[in-house]
Amino acid sequence: MKKLVFILLLGSLIMLAGCQSKITDAPQTGEQNPQKQEPLKVIGKSISSDTFIENIDWLSDREILTVIEEKGAAALYITDVFKGDKEKLAEIPSSYVRSMVSPDKSKILIHSAPATYSAMITIIDLDGKEIYRSEIPSSELTYVWNAFNTDKLLITSFAEDWSFEVFELDLNSSKLRLLDVEEPFLKWNSEVSVLYQDWNSEEISISAPLMAQNILDGKKETIDTASVHFERFPHSLLSVHDNENKDDRFMYQFINENGEILSEFQATLLSRYSDWFIPFYDMIDNNDELITFKANEAGSYDTYSGTFSLEKWNVTDGSEETLMTGLAAEPLQCSPAGTHCLYGNQLEKIIDTNDASIIELVKEEG
Repeated sequence: MKKLVFILLLGSLIMLAGCQSKITDAPQTGEQNPQKQEPLKVIGKSISSDTFIENIDWLSDREILTVIEEKGAAALYITDVFKGDKEKLAEIPSSYVRSMVSPDKSKILIHSAPATYSAMITIIDLDGKEIYRSEIPSSELTYVWNAFNTDKLLITSFAEDWSFEVFELDLNSSKLRLLDVEEPFLKWNSEVSVLYQDWNSEEISISAPLMAQNILDGKKETIDTASVHFERFPHSLLSVHDNENKDDRFMYQFINENGEILSEFQATLLSRYSDWFIPFYDMIDNNDELITFKANEAGSYDTYSGTFSLEKWNVTDGSEETLMTGLAAEPLQCSPAGTHCLYGNQLEKIIDTNDASIIELVKEEG
């Protein structure tokens, strides 16, 4: 009898536990949807001014690449902006010039200068492993990564008299191939074609035809008849035009693969001695959004005392949003999601577009 009562009691307890588990697991009234997570906050002043050289770019939505001075040389560190933690990635082999992160955030180009008329190009992955290294004779050097194939780069080497050579670097073969091109300042248009402005050396002009050239067969075509400035993004081409009706008003046009205008907006540009100042900008590729500065007044760049607004332009639907006002126009590098932007001449600050705040990353010592 006692055994039977014990079995019945045990069964009741198991059923009660099961019911309570279901009650506990069931969503409570008013808690059907979890609350929206608060945006992460950037940790300010996490880098010492005594050793800071510059920030380079974002490696992810939370990590940036930082250059730190160490014992008279330089080293690359990965900095988590939400924790303030830093991890050493690589030492720079000789006199540091600058660095560049590949468009897919998988590789880093390091430009150093072992001698006056020589440049050292070193490319590493995010584990610090060396992929490529080569010394290139040059007085000045420029380089452009191919967003359509990040195993390829354009490298332009200038001599002291400003004569130049343009090379294609293929990381798969580690070979530099000399290109037959007429202009030194090129940008990739596809995996096998480049863009350049065809300037008339005998005339002073603020615009020039925008040309595309296939680097395999040399064939050329005109993309735009009069472009003041251009930039190629993965999904569109930006070309800036002057406005015949107003001297300081310019049109930013976004053009698709078929030559059709996706959207366009006007902006006031500041005049310079022989051209116009194009304010700093960055494209959020995943969202097709351009984040750019806009001058709030007309005038000359050299004497301008006004401020700039930070604007976001949606290339697809043509909508525009003012993110912040009253800013100086300084270099800008935005995170892949576009919620935070490195800002400043050394990219030493971060703009948080969630709350329109600016956070100083560098702590002044002494």
